[in-house]
Order: sequence, then structure tokens, then C-alpha cells
Amino acid sequence: MRRVVRGCVVSVALALLGSCSVAEGLSRDEILEEIQAIVHVEAGAGRQQLSYADEAVVLHDYMRMVALGPLRWPLGWAFGRRGVRRLPSSAYHVRELLRELPHETRGGWFDGPALVPCATGAAWCAWFAMLDPSAATRIVALDGLSRISEQLGLASFEGSFAEIMQAMDPAAAADARRRVQAALDAGDQEALARALADWTALPLGVVSERVLLVEELTATLADLGGAPERPLVEAALRAALAHCVRGVLLDSIDGRARELAEVRLCGMEQVRRLGGARTVPLMLAVMAASPTERANGVPHYDPDTLVQLRLIHYCGQLSEAQAAEVVRVPGRQEWEATTAAEFLARTILRERDYYSKLRVPALVALTWCLGRPRVDPDPAWVREWLGGRDS
Repeated sequence: MRRVVRGCVVSVALALLGSCSVAEGLSRDEILEEIQAIVHVEAGAGRQQLSYADEAVVLHDYMRMVALGPLRWPLGWAFGRRGVRRLPSSAYHVRELLRELPHETRGGWFDGPALVPCATGAAWCAWFAMLDPSAATRIVALDGLSRISEQLGLASFEGSFAEIMQAMDPAAAADARRRVQAALDAGDQEALARALADWTALPLGVVSERVLLVEELTATLADLGGAPERPLVEAALRAALAHCVRGVLLDSIDGRARELAEVRLCGMEQVRRLGGARTVPLMLAVMAASPTERANGVPHYDPDTLVQLRLIHYCGQLSEAQAAEVVRVPGRQEWEATTAAEFLARTILRERDYYSKLRVPALVALTWCLGRPRVDPDPAWVREWLGGRDS
């Protein structure tokens, strides 16, 4: 009997020690340090790309074991916290770190999320969401970016879409950056406040440049310590983060690649969660194909069935006024503007009877958002309604 009990105890202990994930028990700083040790963002062929290391300096296994509790720190002191290790799958290792990251950036009972580590984590999530070849990693990164945004209370989708989607002139951005550095060197807080406000008033035109701006302001804030300029840089960093989050999420839903359909579904969910129902017309505007693309045979909207069903579901949640709203994205004014109700109506009329997975959901959604008393399966009323809109 004792041998059986002893065997059970040993088995449980081994399970506790051996079943921990690579991110189990790590702090936010340890997670960020480990990501930075494994992954590098490199510039190549006019764009950035991620480079994974097969071998890196990472934490030893005993530093990850929650079951060891307080013993991990004496063990780290005695034998070292980190060491060079060959990673069987560096991509999987990093994905597990990203999955745990937003749990650690939220802070504890007595302190909220700290801006510098949150901004650092958000920048890494943005890089992975844009550049990683794995759809699974992109999804984890988008989820982490959204959760960090919520932790910081960022207003990424508040205000007029026509204003927050307007890109900053590159020359004005370069001038603002120069004035920020000059004001920091001179210790001129008034000039710094004006320059930072100008630098972050509008988003930069290229999403990757928004991430680089977040990294630059994060490094500046970390170097300031308790300097009086710190609140000014904090406000600018929060504004830059809001632009970055919005750009990455909207960029994730714009595309047609079949292998990234689940990424688009995740991006749509995060945009809807952060911005509410008012973002549905914005998503329709962002996801629409350009006139040139349509002339070359590209479908008006994503042909993936699940993506279209998600759009139909979102459109059906809108009020009649919201379903009639049009969003014109700057730089895409020549695109054919589509309201949520028109998207539903055209989906109904395009799909074939009995064979379509989209027609009945679109009929129900259009009935709801128009406030009709009952669902009429005959599409004649849809054709009549749409004809009245087009005339």
C-alpha cells in the first residue's frame, strides 16, 4: 500500500513539474525579455519581417515551474536564471508567451497596468499580428493587442471616423519629430507639449510606422524616469497606441487570402468589441474591394462564408439608422459606398435559393435592422426596397 501511495505522490509531483507551459509563472518583464531574445524585427525588401532564433538565452525550466514556488528564486541565484538553449519550436514557444502576456500586463491587486510594459507588449503584438506567417500566432497577437488596449482604456474607435482615419502628412510628422527632440534637449515643456500633440494628432499613413512610433515614445518614456516631462510623453504615447491598435486591427480584416480567413474573423471580433456597433459600417468600408480590384474579378467582399456570416450577424444587430449609415474612408472616396442594409439586400439577391448558407441569415438580419414585423422569405420585397433606394 505504501508503495502505491508513494508512486501516486511521485506521479503527481512529476505531472506538476513537467506539465507547465513555457510561460507558466513568468512575469510580464520576463515574458517580454524572452520574446526579445528569440524574435527580431528585420527590415528587408522595403518592409519588415520577423526572424526567429533556433537558439536563444532563455529562462531555465526550474524558473518556469509554479510548483516550485519561492524556491525558483534561490535556484536562479545559485544556478543562474537564464542560459543558452536550443528551442525545438521557437514559433510555438513565442506563441505561448504571447498568450500569457495580457494576463501579466493587467497588473495586480494594488497596481494597475503600467504604461511602459503595456506599450512594449502592444508593439510586439502588433508586429506578430502583421508579419507572422502563422495564422494561429496572428490570432493570439490580435487578441493580446485588444486586451492590452482595454487594460489601458484606449479610445481607438471614438470620434469621427473621417477624422481618425485621416493620415498625417509625412513631412509634418518628420517636422514634429524634430521639434520633440529639440524640446527634450532644451527642457522646454511648452514646446514639447505642442510638438507631441502635433506628432500624435493624426495617425501615420503606414501601419508599421505607427508601431515604430510607439516603440520610440516608449523608449523615451522609459529614459525619462521621474522627469517633469513624463506626463506629456505618457499622453502622447497613449494617443500613438490608439492609432496603432486601430491601424493593426483594421489592416487585419482587409484581404482575401484564404489561409488568413480566421485572422480576419478574429480582427472583426476585436474591432466590434472595442468600438461597438458603430464600427460595422467602418468594417464594410475597409473590407470592400477597390474598383480596380473588382474590374479584375475580385469579389466586392470577402468570399469566405464564415467571414460573410459574421458580417451579416453584425449588420443584423444594427438599428435602422445605423444600418443606413455610410462611412467613407479617406483615400477611398471613389469606392462605391455601401450601407449595412444594402450589403444585406445585395447578399440576399445574389445568393441562390435552397443552396445558399447566407440567404436566410441575411433575410433575417435585414428584417431585424429594418424593423419589419415578420420574416418574409420571398425576396421580392428586398428587390423592391433596394430599387427604391437606388432610384
